[in-house]
Amino acid sequence: MANRKKLQLRRRDIEWWMRRRQLPSGLRQRVRHFETQTWDTMGGEEEMTWIEELPDGLRRDIKRYLCLDLIKKVPLFDSLDDIILDNICDRVKPLVYSKDEKIIREGDPVLRMVFVVSGRVKRSQGLSKGKIATSILEPGGFLGDELLSWCLRRPFIDRLPASSTTFTCIEYTEAFGLNANDLRYITEHFRYRFANNQLKRTTRYYSSNWRSWAAVNIQFAWRCYRMKIKSDPSIPVILNGGSEDRLRKYAAMFMSLKPHDHLE
Repeated sequence: MANRKKLQLRRRDIEWWMRRRQLPSGLRQRVRHFETQTWDTMGGEEEMTWIEELPDGLRRDIKRYLCLDLIKKVPLFDSLDDIILDNICDRVKPLVYSKDEKIIREGDPVLRMVFVVSGRVKRSQGLSKGKIATSILEPGGFLGDELLSWCLRRPFIDRLPASSTTFTCIEYTEAFGLNANDLRYITEHFRYRFANNQLKRTTRYYSSNWRSWAAVNIQFAWRCYRMKIKSDPSIPVILNGGSEDRLRKYAAMFMSLKPHDHLE
């Protein structure tokens, strides 16, 4: 009963504020939808606030209980030591996104790594001549891996990296986020683990940036192979009205933008 009363008061305050600011109906509907989903999922956005006021040991145990199973669904974290997982659990924040909401836009500074727990997220990256490369992030996927490179870069640069991609929720999505400063703290204190070759391979395998770069290069290599076995290697051949030339240009562009993880 108390929570329902609190929800009613919060909705009344939000409606008053939206009327005062004269928000258009589309934005009002998005705010209402987000508030409903946030409350249904987390029992109100203040859920984590009072947890932070508990003693350190009790707070860590509660957040481990709430977050550990979700964190272990992420392949990047599955093999980490318990002490590292405890530190991650203590710092992650639950996030919810409505359908069609943009988590981050191409060119924006990357403020956090976001790990998808449920729902699907569309990845869109602009190419030349208006072309757009797209892919889908499923539960267990993550975005913002540019931050991992930023944290491990030497010499360290304070300026946050820019996102190379736009991520948009296809449906209602639950996730948790690890802010840039928290990720930097963890990688600094447990650098021995983040310089591990197995973790490097796992990061590259699940990174949306590395996957897109690899897909273009694999496609390019396959087409070159097909062209080689179907024609005389001494005679230049153009297939599909010049599509080979376009693919070469895209491949060259992606090669020049090859992701760097500074885990060597």
